[in-house]
Amino acid sequence: MGDMSATSKVRIMLVEDHIAFRQALAFVLTHDEPDLEVVAQVGSLAEAREALEGPLDGHLDVVAVVDLGLPDGDGRELFGELHRANPSISIVVLSATLEAGHLEEVVKAGADAVLEKVVSSLSLASEVRRVVGG
Repeated sequence: MGDMSATSKVRIMLVEDHIAFRQALAFVLTHDEPDLEVVAQVGSLAEAREALEGPLDGHLDVVAVVDLGLPDGDGRELFGELHRANPSISIVVLSATLEAGHLEEVVKAGADAVLEKVVSSLSLASEVRRVVGG
C-alpha cells in the first residue's frame, strides 16, 4: 500500500449519493484528521469515473465507496477500474446493511475494508490509515 511519511496526507475520494452525508463525512475527515485530505466528492459511478480520468488519475490513496447503491449502478463496479488505474489504491466501503454473504461479495470484489455506516469518524479514520499502511 501507500507510503505515509510525516509530511504526506492520505488523499481520499468519497463516492456517496446522499450529498449531506457525503459533505459531513468530508468535513469530519478533513477537519478532525490533519493527515487525511478529501480531494474529491462524487455522487455516482459516472462522476467517479470522470474524476478518475481527470486530474485525480493516479493521485488517490483511498476511495471510500460510501454507498454501494448508487443512482447509476453498484459501487463495486468501480473496484476493478480503480485497481487498474492505480494498483496501490485502497478501497474502504461503508454500508448501511452488512449481511454475511454480502460482506464476502464486497471483499471478493476488491474492498480492503468494509465498515457499517454507523461507525465513528475516529474508527473510519483509523481504518483508512490501516489500509494505506499507516
